[in-house]
Amino acid sequence: MTQTVSTGCSGARLLPSQVTAVRDAAASLLDDTRYQSPPERYIESKVPTAGLRNPVYALVRRLFMAMGLDRANMGTKRWNPLSEFLKRGDQVVVKPNLVHHRHYRGGKLHWVITDPRVIRAVCDYAFLAVGREGHVIVGDAPLQSADWNSLIRESQLDRLPVFYSQHGYLLTLTDFRTVRTTDRKGMKCSPVPLPGDPNGYAAVDLGADSLHAGRDWRRFRVTNYNPEAMRSHHNDTRHEYLIARSILHSPVVINLPKLKTHRKCGLTGPLKNMVGINGCKDWLPHHSGGSVPEGGDEYSDISAWKKLNSWLVEREESAARLAGKLSWNAARRFVYGLGNRLTGDQSWEGSWHGNDTLWRTILDLNRAALYADPGGILRPRPQRTMLTIVDAIQAGEGEGPMAPEPVPLGTLLASVNPLTAEIAATRLAGWPEGRLRLIQGAFHLPSYPLDPFTRESVEIQATDFTSGTSVEATLEEIARFLHPSRGWGDVKPAPMARPSSQPPVEVNP
Repeated sequence: MTQTVSTGCSGARLLPSQVTAVRDAAASLLDDTRYQSPPERYIESKVPTAGLRNPVYALVRRLFMAMGLDRANMGTKRWNPLSEFLKRGDQVVVKPNLVHHRHYRGGKLHWVITDPRVIRAVCDYAFLAVGREGHVIVGDAPLQSADWNSLIRESQLDRLPVFYSQHGYLLTLTDFRTVRTTDRKGMKCSPVPLPGDPNGYAAVDLGADSLHAGRDWRRFRVTNYNPEAMRSHHNDTRHEYLIARSILHSPVVINLPKLKTHRKCGLTGPLKNMVGINGCKDWLPHHSGGSVPEGGDEYSDISAWKKLNSWLVEREESAARLAGKLSWNAARRFVYGLGNRLTGDQSWEGSWHGNDTLWRTILDLNRAALYADPGGILRPRPQRTMLTIVDAIQAGEGEGPMAPEPVPLGTLLASVNPLTAEIAATRLAGWPEGRLRLIQGAFHLPSYPLDPFTRESVEIQATDFTSGTSVEATLEEIARFLHPSRGWGDVKPAPMARPSSQPPVEVNP
């Protein structure tokens, strides 16, 4: 089955097997996200500029050109690249990775979240398409302990609604979570209800079509949440997720993941970013309790230390009183620390390459995002366009997703298919695709497929602007191996194709 996305006046045919990559090393060297405005007044622009250097904004613009969007009007004031997907008056969700308000080891916030400069540039072009009659929603569901107000203030995203309203445009920043918890020395406590998505939620049930169907749902866990709540949503009769209706009511979702390593699924990219469309974390199986010999995937071998740690985690979460939580938390932290020192094995709580649960949850969510209608009913055909733009301006390696070390790649990737973008992002990270269950499983879905193509048919067009001119490149030439987290330490770099001996070819996207 071959599908194309072609909605604009230029008639561009965007195949789901195609990926566009653009790179400019200068975009990663200017490591300051305060300046989000376009660096100059582009001919098609409808918003004022700040006259400050912003190579990231310029790279987003070059990406749309390299994709051939609205080619007929390129270079004129009528150029409107996202009109290929959007029409005036549409609602569109821009879905960045806004996982937390801080880097766990004191690094810069944009090493953890999608670069705010990418978000701003995408929103400008979205408004160019939907006009003042439209609505742009920037939304995500961060970790339960994240402080949303601190997050949008530190990233300076809080300036966007005010800025756009001054020019007659409607942008809202939406926290998709239904509840937030405070984080007290690693202990989640004091749950606080949140307004959540103003459009509400739909429980999307994949039932027997879920990749969790037939598995031992009694073992499903997500660390720091009561497993009893999960069992009401994942059991013998249902496998459901709480999807924000802002997603389901939008004809287009622009997915803006941050490329970085992830302790539980290896890499976080386009597919993993859809975890943030779910409003309640205890609807999301992250691992299965116990060791592999016991039928779980929380850790590899039977371990008294890890079994005791997991038992203490559950006691802590189920304790009704704060005093009880504090006691169980203290015991758990003692066992965890001592167990780490004695065993030397730090792959706990599903944070290792043998996790056979989280990738299934991720693929379920992507299928729901693509096939669920506004009422939450799964339909035979896709219900919306999923445009993916991967932020690899500063990729992340090591202990991601919350404490990655920055890797300056200065690269953006784009595709109309999240799986294709995932494959390209994995190659950009220098990882072998066959190492990730997420990619392998995506090509064997029993229903609601994400792959109207074969892996061999994926085509990646890359352009490097670092030299000041546009030079055709290969993804291997701009890739860099992202060192994995400790639980994935056996991952080795994928074999890289030799750079072409041919002289560079200048292209004009």
